[in-house]
Amino acid sequence: MATRTLYLVRHGYYDLTSPHKLGGSLTSIGVEQAQLTAQRFSSLPITAIHCSTLPRAAETADIIAQELTDTPLHRSRGLQERVPCIPPAWTEYFKGYSPKIIARDKKQAEKAFEKYFKRAQGKDKHEILVGHGNLIRYFICRVLQVQPEGWGNMDMCNCGVSEVLIRPDGQMVLVSHNDVSHLPHRLVTSLVGPRLSRTLYRLAQIALDQGDLVEARKRGHESLTISKRGKYQDAAQVEAWLDGLPPE
Repeated sequence: MATRTLYLVRHGYYDLTSPHKLGGSLTSIGVEQAQLTAQRFSSLPITAIHCSTLPRAAETADIIAQELTDTPLHRSRGLQERVPCIPPAWTEYFKGYSPKIIARDKKQAEKAFEKYFKRAQGKDKHEILVGHGNLIRYFICRVLQVQPEGWGNMDMCNCGVSEVLIRPDGQMVLVSHNDVSHLPHRLVTSLVGPRLSRTLYRLAQIALDQGDLVEARKRGHESLTISKRGKYQDAAQVEAWLDGLPPE
């Protein structure tokens, strides 16, 4: 009897400063993350790729599809980012979300889970889902049969891969979560605010060492934005470093 293997991929790192209401496109870091992720899948018998229609996810899926020639690629609004429920520790962060929005997102997240997380018919299926951190973590809570609010206790790196096996009887098994072994340490960017801020600061310093002042400023300002938003202690350090950069 057939099994279904789902590879849940969070999109690559994207432009956090973009004013576009759907979010920015992949940065050079995100493109490199996606390319390495595509190589990770190159030896697997992938039967389909599904992705969110938001730019950062669609661009990540396009890069993967370029490596997996002849593999069908399907775009779906159902895989767009959602806030299906608010974890207790995140109440302040999501205070601007009305109960109506949360109810809508929950319904859409449930619909997406029912669509993709089902038994295979006929032959084995190996499918990639390229989506977003909140939704992927919600999916994993459903697989583990734990309270969906638990999604707030998981990290999800850019182009991190989580693997779920669905057996012929419908039982779901989480094989791995947030695997980033295909990425070098310098390309591991995270959802966790302090970790992401430090990663961007490190990338800014590397860019400066390489003589790329424009890239150094951009990554530094991204790091500072995240640090100030989260009121992290390293905000002052990053700001001082930016102030000390040579003039343009």
